Amino acid sequence: MLQSQWTEQGIVLRDVEPPPLSNGWVRLSVAACGICGSDLHTYRHGAAGRSVPGHELVGTVLAGPAGLADALYAVEPWLACGSCDFCLAGQRQHCRQGKLLGAQVNGGLAEFVDAPASEVHPIPVGLTPLLASMAEPLAVCVRAVHRAELKLDSRVLIIGGGSIGLLAGMLARDASARVAISTRHAHQEQVARQLGVESVAEAHMLAFAQDFQPDVVFESVGGTAPTVGQAMQACRAGGRVVVLGLFSGPSEIDARTLIMKELTLRGSKVYGTSEHGHEFRAAVDLLPRYRQELSRLQTHQFPLADLKAAFAGAADKSTRAIKVTVLMPT
Repeated sequence: MLQSQWTEQGIVLRDVEPPPLSNGWVRLSVAACGICGSDLHTYRHGAAGRSVPGHELVGTVLAGPAGLADALYAVEPWLACGSCDFCLAGQRQHCRQGKLLGAQVNGGLAEFVDAPASEVHPIPVGLTPLLASMAEPLAVCVRAVHRAELKLDSRVLIIGGGSIGLLAGMLARDASARVAISTRHAHQEQVARQLGVESVAEAHMLAFAQDFQPDVVFESVGGTAPTVGQAMQACRAGGRVVVLGLFSGPSEIDARTLIMKELTLRGSKVYGTSEHGHEFRAAVDLLPRYRQELSRLQTHQFPLADLKAAFAGAADKSTRAIKVTVLMPT
């Protein structure tokens, strides 16, 4: 079966023999897998020898424990141990032995993937694999919106017009009074408006924030960007900053701004548990509600055989890419 691999020359496909299936795990035939910003970071900066990438995936059962229905499943890729103090306290996102499928464990940019049977979630009937592959990034944003504690009269500003920023904006739209997002590219602005979210040019974001006075600012850029500081600068006094972007190194924080504005600064890591249960499961259940909006973000699709082109297209914003998805032949 074909499986992707990082090498010194970039990402390549190789034909492998699947290993024996672990006890309690399920083997899925991958149907669709999205390319995430963290995958792109590896693509740009290199990480030869890492596990098979891809953690935004859905598939159908090839082998595994008895009783699994013949259905399409989304894989919850944060693999928690279930027995450490954090897991027992319902905080699986902080699991001391936690691993991410697609990083420390082989992921879904392949014809097959193995995952614990406890971490596969049936997709609602009638959804395509393409749409269903949005479950994981949507779950990331479900967590962030919970962390933000939005209110019906909240004003929300999102820094970063990529797929995570746009998804956070879509959810915030339905939980607050007014939502704006900073965008760098014309196609991001267009999709933001289609989602019912105001768009402000990245260069004018801080000036806009002076009048807008957001109660909550989501940072969704990460990398090496100075966006945590910008988020704190943009947020109104007494407001909340929720950091979603994954940074590649330490990020400077202006402690004076934090103190003088009495800001609440919160990180948001993958997905955990709310008072209503697992946030990943909640995202899966939300897929039908946001079917139309999610399809607007899914701009490009490639077959697995064209994986190099898929990464190149995702990395080049002149292609007007937002979410690039790799689809497997049916």
